[in-house]
Order: sequence, then C-alpha cells, then structure tokens
Amino acid sequence: MPFVTNGNADRTGPEAAWESALSGATPLITVAICTRNRAASLQKAVDSVLPQLSEDIELLIVDNASTDNTPEVAMHLAAANRQVTVCLEDEVGLSAARNKALLQARGQYVLFLDDDAVAEPGWLAAYHQFLSAPPSGRIAVVGGAVLPEFEVAPPRWLQQNGYKLDLGNAPKRVSARGGPWGGNSSYRRDVVLKAGMFNTRLGRKGESLGGHEESDLNQRLEDAGCEIWWLGSARIRHFEPAERVRLRWHLRSQFNQGRSSVIMRAGHKPQSLNRRLYAVARLFVAPFQFAALVFLAVLALALAQRRLAASSVIRAARVAGFALQLGVQLVRVQEER
Repeated sequence: MPFVTNGNADRTGPEAAWESALSGATPLITVAICTRNRAASLQKAVDSVLPQLSEDIELLIVDNASTDNTPEVAMHLAAANRQVTVCLEDEVGLSAARNKALLQARGQYVLFLDDDAVAEPGWLAAYHQFLSAPPSGRIAVVGGAVLPEFEVAPPRWLQQNGYKLDLGNAPKRVSARGGPWGGNSSYRRDVVLKAGMFNTRLGRKGESLGGHEESDLNQRLEDAGCEIWWLGSARIRHFEPAERVRLRWHLRSQFNQGRSSVIMRAGHKPQSLNRRLYAVARLFVAPFQFAALVFLAVLALALAQRRLAASSVIRAARVAGFALQLGVQLVRVQEER
C-alpha cells in the first residue's frame, strides 16, 4: 500500500472514533498536490490550502519519487493535519503522479494544485460552491485563473501570455482547446477513471518539459460528451523562477511541446492513408518552415527587433520538436504494418 502517513496515525479514544466516522463519508473534493523535489514550495502550497479546508474536503500529497527532503516535509504536514494524506508514486512524471491521485482520492472531484503555486483566499470556496450545485450534469472539468509571480522581472523580449490564464470572472462553458490548465483544475473522478486518466507519455517527466497532458484528457472527455467549464473566481498564483524567463528554457520547452502535440494528435485521430500522407507532407515542409523562422529571427535581430527574433526562434524550436516526433510516429506506423 503506497500510503506513507496521515494525520490520524496517533489519535486514540473518542477523537479517533469521531474522525473514523467522519472519514467514512465521501468527500466532495480531494485537493491533490503532486510534488517532486520541491520541499520549500510544497510547504507554501499546502499552507495556502489548509485554512480553506472544510469537513467534506481532503488534501492529498503525491510524492513523485523525490530525492530531496520533500517526503519528510510531506509526512510532517500529514502528521500535523488530520485531513492531509500522503502517498507515493514511483514512476517519475506528472501524469503518473496525477493518475495516482485519481486512484487514491476519495473525493467526488479531484482538484489539482501545482506544487509551485499558492491558492488565493476563496479559491476552495469557489470550487466548493460551484461543484456542490453544478449548472449541468455533464460537467467533468472545471478550472480557474492562473496568475504568474516572477522571481525576476521578465525581459522585454518575452511575451508573457504563456504564463497567465484569465478568461474573466463569470463562469462559462469552454472548449477543450481553450480550456483550463492542469495546475488549477478539478476533474470528476468517476468520469475520468472511465476515460483512461492522463496519458503518461505526455506531461513533465524528470528533466523533460513535455506537456499537453490535460489538453489530451480534456479532448477525450469533450469527445465523449462531457462539458468543460471556466471558474474565474478560483484563482491561484504560480511561481515562475528566473530560469523560466530565459531563452534557453523556452527553446527546450517548445521543442518538447512540439513533440507532445504529435503524440496527443496520434491518440485522437486514426492513422488512415490520408493522415499518413498529411504527416509526410508536414514532415517535408518542416525543414523549410524551420529555416524561414531562423532567417526571420536573424533578420529581426539585425533590425533590433528582439521580441520578434525571440518569438521566431522559439517557434523554430517547436517546429523541430514537431518534425522529430512526426518522423518517429511515421517509422512506428511502417513497422507495425
């Protein structure tokens, strides 16, 4: 059994009996924080949630094979709070950790919060109110605003739209493509378990900056007739360290995002002859697209247009990742024939 500890471990007598009876009820929400080697930020994330907990909400920490003191911090938090439980996922990867949370959670909804984010006051109350009386019985995903907190001031060339998600305050239905980000989103547990959970080929994994795991799951849920909703009053602040405003990080990130987009598309569309021909055409065009973007970046730099230069070379990195993974997919299709 993967549980490490929980806050009920040393309770006896009437208090333990009362808590045991309470634990028999199914919580409405399980707040899940998946973490790996982020002891300091985990403490801040948990501290932002604890004052917002109510009796029908539990907090689950998933330690994703950390090699620092994160497990000790997690166990201390659980020992001090009866509504906090810790479990371990040995397979490194955010998708694997989120799947463990879905399997271990007792709540009807699993609400994910990144381990390098803090929930604003009222965050959990907004989710609780919405999920207690959802406007539709087909809602499977609900997500809220993500606001960045930068460790250092972003350089002028950096476009900041990739750090922030804010679609307004009013609740509304959104599409899978424009839906919420995984670090501040809740999933209806029974529906997601039937849908197959997160694809472990996608998402962050160790040093890999892959992504699209929530987009992939949201698309599968939408294709199955489920609804995705925006909840603007549920807001978090996401910490952005100095590394994430450097060009090198963005090149790595977009290269991996390009690869992830191919993996995601392959899982949603059948590999028909037309799809294979389209893939071959895209693979043929990719070197020219890459060269054009690099040329544009050099030209923009010569004209002192640093923002255009940076965005062009970042797009080129994404094209390179896309082309590489597309080639891998085509080889696999040929081998399987």
